[in-house]
Amino acid sequence: MAHDAAPRDTYAYISLAGVSLAENKADEAVSFYENALAIEGTNFNALSGLIRIYAQRSELNKAHARIDQVLTSYPTNASLHYLKAQIYGFERNSGQAEAELRKTLELDSNYIAAYSSLGALFVNTKQEDRAIAEYQKIIERRPDNATAYTLIGMLDDSRKNYDAAAESYRKALGKDQNAVIAANNLAWLYAVNGKGNLDEAVRLAQGVVQKNPNIPGFIDTLGWVYYKKGLYGAAIEQLKKAVTLDERSAKNGAGSPSANYQYHLGMALKAKGEKEAARRALEQAVKLGERTPFSESEEARNVLATL
Repeated sequence: MAHDAAPRDTYAYISLAGVSLAENKADEAVSFYENALAIEGTNFNALSGLIRIYAQRSELNKAHARIDQVLTSYPTNASLHYLKAQIYGFERNSGQAEAELRKTLELDSNYIAAYSSLGALFVNTKQEDRAIAEYQKIIERRPDNATAYTLIGMLDDSRKNYDAAAESYRKALGKDQNAVIAANNLAWLYAVNGKGNLDEAVRLAQGVVQKNPNIPGFIDTLGWVYYKKGLYGAAIEQLKKAVTLDERSAKNGAGSPSANYQYHLGMALKAKGEKEAARRALEQAVKLGERTPFSESEEARNVLATL
């Protein structure tokens, strides 16, 4: 109906392509994207949709050819070089991906998505300092960008620069009180690494879980914060919930269950004196850790030996 009302509106074709993909009709989706491009040759959503389809089909040569065809007519279009970089990204060709992203920024220095993609590229290639430099460029151009502060915090966190990480998370929350990843990670730093007040950690973690009640990682953080504060009953309640949601997610094909969640539950149960339940949880943590090692695996074995 939308198409009939406005046959030259590309959005209707993009939406129809989305429906086709939901029905696993990729060829039909390609046709709709091409219809949109016949109206607007540089339509970002249509070209991006085609790239995703070709990537899923391992036909990235077709993706390159389609973008190159448009680049011939619009060589100074920054978005086209950004899309070209995405194709190289699918090919794991980091050098060419970086070159196209640099070209994107040469044409449009305020193309924020290109800075984000460069940052992600450098994270994936273990070049954390270069990644932080790109996220800093986003902040220079968009001082209120909470995501950039969060990403810098995560990088410092991974390198155990906990003071710097906490500062970046606080800045993220100063820009956006709903920056839940920053709030979750800051609560963890306060509780586990002693970088802040435990009461503040509880407040932060509770706020995150209230907004995201079904995400195991956030619930696990709240439970572990309660554990650190000595509220073992409340900790067990949350950690059991995290384990249950995580196991349900794993059954639905979203990866393997987390050994960490079982370990945290076992420690909370032990602290409350529920030894049998603690033993079961820690045994499960050790078992899961054999497939996917986790940092507290040795501690889990040591505690298990005392039960």
